Amino acid sequence: MEIEIKNLKIFGDDKGYLFEGLRADDKLFNGEFGQCLISVLYPGVIKGLHKHSKQIDYTCCIKGNLKYVLVKEGENGIETKIITLGEKNPILIKTTPGLWHGYMALDKEAIVLHVMNKPYKINEDDTKRLDPYHFGDLWSKKDN
Repeated sequence: MEIEIKNLKIFGDDKGYLFEGLRADDKLFNGEFGQCLISVLYPGVIKGLHKHSKQIDYTCCIKGNLKYVLVKEGENGIETKIITLGEKNPILIKTTPGLWHGYMALDKEAIVLHVMNKPYKINEDDTKRLDPYHFGDLWSKKDN
């Protein structure tokens, strides 16, 4: 499956903490920047499934925890990847075009940072959408 994951280093002291999400010189980032979005999800809410034909998504949960679901359709059926990210697993996920993906806030409200390599243009939307349960109940499964 065409995803890349970057482990995020957390730097903390008695004032708080910070972590670096994405750098132009990161191996997984090719320097194309289009747009940055921040979304807030309530517990149990599912966003997705959707896929892009051209856009690359970089996703990081900056507060709370998410279940991130990816599905690749192929000649031999579907391949799924389920990842928990956020406070329990500080990572950045790179999702390439053609992969169905979505996410769900877990135990509490989650704040999600999305960076895309192309800005969203309503008249050039490359997003296809499906019901979150189109491939079955992937939302109650554990990470793999």
